[in-house]
Amino acid sequence: MKKIIFLICLFTSTFTIGQNKDLKLATKVTYGLYADMFINSPKIEIGINLPIKENDLYFYLSYGFIKSSSYNGHYIGVSTEYHFLSNKKRFRPYLGISILSEIATNYKGGYLSGEDFITTDSYGSMFGFYPLYYNASGFYYSTPLFATLSSGFDVRLIKDLHLSFSLGYGLQVMRYKYLEWINDEDYRELLKEEPMKKKVFHYVNVQLGLSYAFPLKKTSKTQ
Repeated sequence: MKKIIFLICLFTSTFTIGQNKDLKLATKVTYGLYADMFINSPKIEIGINLPIKENDLYFYLSYGFIKSSSYNGHYIGVSTEYHFLSNKKRFRPYLGISILSEIATNYKGGYLSGEDFITTDSYGSMFGFYPLYYNASGFYYSTPLFATLSSGFDVRLIKDLHLSFSLGYGLQVMRYKYLEWINDEDYRELLKEEPMKKKVFHYVNVQLGLSYAFPLKKTSKTQ
């Protein structure tokens, strides 16, 4: 809840600072793909467009849905984009940063697997004449940070409607617990005593977006 309040305050203060500018209300829908882990991430954003000389600065409050295999996660956060050149230009390069945090998931406490990281394999050892079979697995808890740094270009389709494409770098910080147990043990109870661990993942990502901006105030026409 503290994260959400902070994001709302940040967005509100940014809006207030720029009230004396020629602001536009901006909306954007983005679809992203993250390599290696095959994560797909649709994202909906609403914010402001702040013109700066011949460039455009965007601030967004973002909601993202991330899906990978059996995992579904809901995220909120903030994003910002700096578009070079006037929005009257057909093609414009831009840089973007997105910072999201998970607020809900269907996979808390779920099994994790991955090469050179966490396994869900069983293995055995001998104790006297009787073999003991052990299980080893990681258990997912949350993703406090999912950040993306991207660079790309947008294409003006019609006035204030733009199509964008970008390539970038994604970073995920995941919280999990790791446990080894034998078949007769209640691993859920054992997990309560295990310390929380963190793992950082790095991705290459591709994003395709569609954005639209319109003035917050009507402008009078002068001859």
